[in-house]
Amino acid sequence: MKLTAMAAMLLLFTGSVIADDNAHKWSVGGSLSYSDYETDEGSISDGAAGFKAHAQYRLKTWASLEGAFYISPDFKGDLTPDKAGGETETSFQGITFHGIAYLPSPTEGIDFFLKGGYFNFFDVSSKVVGSSSENTSSADGLALGLGSTIDAGDNLGIRVEFDWYDVSGADLWAIGIGAEYRF
Repeated sequence: MKLTAMAAMLLLFTGSVIADDNAHKWSVGGSLSYSDYETDEGSISDGAAGFKAHAQYRLKTWASLEGAFYISPDFKGDLTPDKAGGETETSFQGITFHGIAYLPSPTEGIDFFLKGGYFNFFDVSSKVVGSSSENTSSADGLALGLGSTIDAGDNLGIRVEFDWYDVSGADLWAIGIGAEYRF
């Protein structure tokens, strides 16, 4: 056990010694996204614009950790498509945590990445339009994505990404474009 702990500490300190000191370590940004939500039973199938803000710490030139705050649009649906009434609105709000792996790029100034992690939508709001009742719940699970950043200056980048969230009983994904500031 002591040998394993010592090996883990050695690897941790070795990683900090060989880190790329010339790279920007932190970045923050925001993006507008087109989000699409469809329930398995088909009562909601809608897409609209949402927003995401993120903060990222670059561990290595090929790896980083990221946290984000996501706000979805109000997805509209109909619980009773054959009758009047029953129109619904569902929205998501919460956080994500990702590990990001940067892929080799043939062009300087463009980074491609894959990411995987965890989402926690602590505010899932569902309501029937015209009714005073609102159901608030939460959802969490696997979040996957991919994307690219393009240098737009020394400290600025344009970010394009795709995110998929493993929401129970539905499909939720988002395509976003935004900007990030690196320092």
